[in-house]
Amino acid sequence: MKCNANIVMGSNLLPTTAKYFKEEIFSEILTIPEQKPDMERILKVLVSPEIVDINLVETEVGYSNEGQNLTGYKLVVELNIKEKITYVANEKTQSVHAAHFENMKSIFVVIPKEINGQDVCELVRANRISVTPYIEAAKATMLDCRRIHKCVMLFVDVKFC
Repeated sequence: MKCNANIVMGSNLLPTTAKYFKEEIFSEILTIPEQKPDMERILKVLVSPEIVDINLVETEVGYSNEGQNLTGYKLVVELNIKEKITYVANEKTQSVHAAHFENMKSIFVVIPKEINGQDVCELVRANRISVTPYIEAAKATMLDCRRIHKCVMLFVDVKFC
């Protein structure tokens, strides 16, 4: 059995002037559904994040144990991560199959109480906020003919207008 990996860089260019953002890595073991044939090798990994919900929550002011400056507010971004892994079946015909997966993830972005002199709560209520998720990279490695170790690096950019 061959072990291979695919790295797919995000299709969108990352913002160069992100001010309020969060980078997160999600790693998990995926299992090919029973109705699909065994894998011989992975061809492609596609990851598509969709925003499901955005909520503003109040937090403590100070510094976290990691040294992050907590301003009193965090934006909770709920995402549905859709994944499609295309692979060659481990059979004579070498047919190509795709396994689909979906996972819900939450990302927390620290934001200030005020932006350009305006209360952040009012900006959120007035829908003067833009949240964009980017896939920086996705990697999938075959563990065996049914299991895949998948790792996704996600970048969430928050802008206020």
